[in-house]
Amino acid sequence: MSNTSLPNLITTFNEVLWCFNYIVLPICFVLGNIGNCLNLLIFSQRSSRSNSCLLYFLSASIINIFILNFGLVLRILRGIWNIDPALKSLWFCRWRTYLTSTFFLIYRCSILLACIDRMCASSRSAWIRMESRPRVAYHLIAFNWILCFAYFTPALVYHTIVYGQCLSPPGSTYATYLTISTLVQGLFIPSAMIVCGFITFTHLKSMQSRIIPMNTDAHDERKIVGQYIIMLFVQVATDCLYNLLYSAYLICSLVFPTPQNTQIAAISSFLINMSFTLPYLNYSAAFYLHTLSSPSFRRKLLQLLRRMRWFHQCIRVNYDRHNTHTIPLVTMRVRNITALNRPTT
Repeated sequence: MSNTSLPNLITTFNEVLWCFNYIVLPICFVLGNIGNCLNLLIFSQRSSRSNSCLLYFLSASIINIFILNFGLVLRILRGIWNIDPALKSLWFCRWRTYLTSTFFLIYRCSILLACIDRMCASSRSAWIRMESRPRVAYHLIAFNWILCFAYFTPALVYHTIVYGQCLSPPGSTYATYLTISTLVQGLFIPSAMIVCGFITFTHLKSMQSRIIPMNTDAHDERKIVGQYIIMLFVQVATDCLYNLLYSAYLICSLVFPTPQNTQIAAISSFLINMSFTLPYLNYSAAFYLHTLSSPSFRRKLLQLLRRMRWFHQCIRVNYDRHNTHTIPLVTMRVRNITALNRPTT
């Protein structure tokens, strides 16, 4: 790469980061909070809590709200106003790293548990299908949260402020452990999701080859289960896509521990910024992906909106406005028709 193209490359990287910091991330914050709150209301209904897969979606929606209102807010403050308390306060540096890392892992493990749940629910074996129950889901969700919070506790001790950045001490055993552990998470969790999805797909293929039951309720239930699986596959695909860049950055950091030249340094800086930014798009888009991919989710959403008093009032106001404009028009038409039909003397 020539020296003349390097300023152009840096300018392009800065423009992309500016668009994300000033436009994309604030929109994700607003729409993501609205969407995840609606997810919370839909998945917390009694009809949804009877489905173990939707309980894992409920866990993911809860943690998404924490991610958006903690991690994304700090990201926006740093990108727009260059405010980062983690660079000045050691305790805030450690707690920010601990909480954000824990929240991200809880979300991904919740989606992984949903994949395992659908794999069990579609199995031919009755004792495997018994593991796809709400009672089992409650226990696994609690275990997942406790394990993830315990997993990152070393960050509260070893993270420090080095070279004006909040990171693990360079060259330490903890830094090597954290890099390898993060890389394993970035590869193992998506691989496990893909394997569970492939097994679920083979189970569904075998179910289609069987005789379809004449019972309408059983057919409708199977159709709804298929829609939930599509919701899950879409969520897995977006999660793998938005977190792929972070795994690529970790591999590059292992291959090139220190930048060899200014070009690699510029690319590395851009990759690390985008790898921490892109996952927020996934956390804010869950509701909209569910709405687009599942008719059953859309029906639950409409049922929720119909029960909201303000939604009824909006419909009633629009209906009354429509009637106030149409009634005089109808009255004028009746009068005109009456005048035309009146016999002349």
